[in-house]
Amino acid sequence: QVVWRKVLCESEITPAIMEKVQQALMREGFNPGPTDGIIGRATSAAIEAFQIDRNLETGSLTVETLKSLGVDG
Repeated sequence: QVVWRKVLCESEITPAIMEKVQQALMREGFNPGPTDGIIGRATSAAIEAFQIDRNLETGSLTVETLKSLGVDG
């Protein structure tokens, strides 16, 4: 079964958006490491943990994940 999901491409994931994602993850109880706008290991792990917790698709930063975090993309 093919499932389409809207994801952000690399050029859309700016440091400013990542800082918002990191702040939202902290607010939701998922530690993304430093709030520095960089997608490091801790941030990637926190995004995946959030997605699993919220029963969202994993593997990339989706628009649905941003909406669930309350971040405008």
